[in-house]
Amino acid sequence: MSRWRTSPHASSSEQFVALGGDFIAGVWHEAYDCQLEQEILFEAIPHVLPADNPQQSESASHIGMGGNLGCRRDLGGGTKEHQETDEGYHAVYNPGEPRTKEGTIQVIRWQIWTACLGIQKPLDATYSQTGVKDKIAQFWIQKLLDMAKNRCSVELGDRKTCDPRLNNSALKGDARIAVKNEISHKIQEELWDWVVRQPPDSFAKLGEQDPARQDLHPGDHYNILLQTRGIDPHRDTPGEILHTYLLGNDKYIWHDTTMGWDDRKEDLFASRLAASCIRGLSTPPPRPRYVVKYKNLLVGKHFKMLQQLGVFHMHDLCTPLLFDLWKATGELGAFLWFPEIKAMDIYLKDINILIANVLDIWGLIDPQRILVKGKLHVFSHLPEDIHRFGPAILYATEIFECWNAVFRLCSIFSNHLSPSRDIAVTLADMERFKHVVSGGWWKNSDGVYTRAGSLVRSFLTSNKQLQRRLGWAERSHLEIGTVKLQSSAKRGSKKWTDMVEALPVSEPEGTTGNSSWILRKYVVAQSGDMCKDGFWIFFRKTEDSNVMAGRIRKIIAREQDRTALAQQSNALLIVEPFIVSEVKNLRLNMPLLFPSQDAKAMLEVMFAFNAQHDCVTCRCSTAAVPVIQERIVTNRTELQTKHSSEQIFIVNMHGLHNAHLIRDVLPCSLTEPIPYLQDRIASHARFAAQLRQTGPAKRAETKAKTQATRIRNKSNKAAMVSAQAKRQEEEEHNNGDSDEDQDEMNNTAMDLD
Repeated sequence: MSRWRTSPHASSSEQFVALGGDFIAGVWHEAYDCQLEQEILFEAIPHVLPADNPQQSESASHIGMGGNLGCRRDLGGGTKEHQETDEGYHAVYNPGEPRTKEGTIQVIRWQIWTACLGIQKPLDATYSQTGVKDKIAQFWIQKLLDMAKNRCSVELGDRKTCDPRLNNSALKGDARIAVKNEISHKIQEELWDWVVRQPPDSFAKLGEQDPARQDLHPGDHYNILLQTRGIDPHRDTPGEILHTYLLGNDKYIWHDTTMGWDDRKEDLFASRLAASCIRGLSTPPPRPRYVVKYKNLLVGKHFKMLQQLGVFHMHDLCTPLLFDLWKATGELGAFLWFPEIKAMDIYLKDINILIANVLDIWGLIDPQRILVKGKLHVFSHLPEDIHRFGPAILYATEIFECWNAVFRLCSIFSNHLSPSRDIAVTLADMERFKHVVSGGWWKNSDGVYTRAGSLVRSFLTSNKQLQRRLGWAERSHLEIGTVKLQSSAKRGSKKWTDMVEALPVSEPEGTTGNSSWILRKYVVAQSGDMCKDGFWIFFRKTEDSNVMAGRIRKIIAREQDRTALAQQSNALLIVEPFIVSEVKNLRLNMPLLFPSQDAKAMLEVMFAFNAQHDCVTCRCSTAAVPVIQERIVTNRTELQTKHSSEQIFIVNMHGLHNAHLIRDVLPCSLTEPIPYLQDRIASHARFAAQLRQTGPAKRAETKAKTQATRIRNKSNKAAMVSAQAKRQEEEEHNNGDSDEDQDEMNNTAMDLD
């Protein structure tokens, strides 16, 4: 790939210029195919530009979400007045007319041509009307504006240096305007001829017959991605779920929910969240006290946890509309984190309904929210992105956030004399080391491809610490059905009746009452989940039997079978089965779980899932308990939720882990999304009507506040200047008195002499 050196002050658009040389048709790169054991050639063709929204706007030469046309993907939007009409408001909920690379380049070319006139106002208008504002072009636009203004002041404004025709007093009216326009057009053409020749070193590389010598060229005058083969920065900047969903929609709903909470509500939510079951979720413990204490300082991992668990505890802590939004948010989030999509048509149909539900409930809560929060409009483009690129987590930048810590440590441990160089060298060393120990090939000094010896390569596969530090995810040892023994201190050795305790399950055939049983730690399900005691699972006894839900009570094995302690055939799972109700919990729109009669001893585990206790139906209690610190009971108390003994549970359909598998085994009647609004167009028309009443009043109020702020700042500045002048006058006066006192002292000294 490219070996260009980059200044630490270079923008991303300028850095893409270095990559652009690798994407040109006919540029081939050498590599070594370790399976074919021969050299190969390949071309690099970009396909997707994952990033947060500001970076993607820059990659698409877009002004950003704050503009009237705030979407980098389409031409929808407009002025506030237009967006408050029925048609304009409804259009924000849907993708608009797509932007094109050709259209964006045409606008940039017109902006640079206009800058050659030295007039700022038309440029500001085109930024607002088109939403196009290229980072590289802005450098030349500002330079051209300054040059054009100077030329115009010399050739049009100064009587000594201006065109002689303008000094003719007989030249008046339209004739004088025509002469000025002729001179302005001449200046514009001369500056255009100058800018297309910039920068000189790039221009010199163009051939005499190259058409680019007469026009702007990408990379030098505007974003090179607009003419890079294989990519369209408008279509290929997909919505990113970390910055758009977790730090967008989830953050908005959390703020709206908690901004009116007092200490009692915060403690109540924290106690409920602490009682949540996290088995079957890919989330760390929720740390509820931290979440409520720093509720305005949360990051993506906290919102990811809240969207999976928050809805179970919000029934009396927010308004009904916000509660509906929590449900819609969790349902959509589970779909967005699907790792694989088997039926794309059905998936896109469902996700369109879920996106519409989230946006429509936001409209019911605050019709203006979707106009001021551009991330909500990005949701309308997610189906197209998923259809084009696959599941949204494939291009989520969440998994790359840990790179910030690596980069930071490289900077900390540099000598700080040339930090950019030190970081580059450190990262290159890390990549080279990973390439060597993982068995990569390279060309030696004799031009022959080689790799590290077997002992070096085996060092990585045998050293777990090194694997962890290099991010190696080795899961080959977790074969389906693998079981692991408890530690010797915990595994125990009991008879069947003592091991199963009061569970109504009979001893397997082929064993006797004298058989001893020991505990296992976990069993690996078909999905690769390590299922432990207390995990909720979907299972079946044979390949052809029906899928059932249950909770693992114990994983055991016969102590006598020492030769096969790690084999699935020697493992026995004691599962407490539950019945999945055909009727959903209407409050949460999730399936219910009711206990079955008999426990089961079975082997085949399909996958784990998450279930929560139905605390509202079972009326679980919350009471104050003493806080224990350093194993000592203190006088401080905190609320704690205690689950009742009633066994009613809810399948957590907001859980991200195995969300696609849950929807495969459950009936469609329990998982199919339901539209929140039946007539969206009519509802959006009502929202727009509300905005037409409140919008002008808010804009007038904002304008008045802005004017008052300007007047106050102007007054403060005048007062500051006056005070500074007065202070300077006093200092000069004091300095004068000091000079007089010094002269008097000198005269006195002379008299004494």
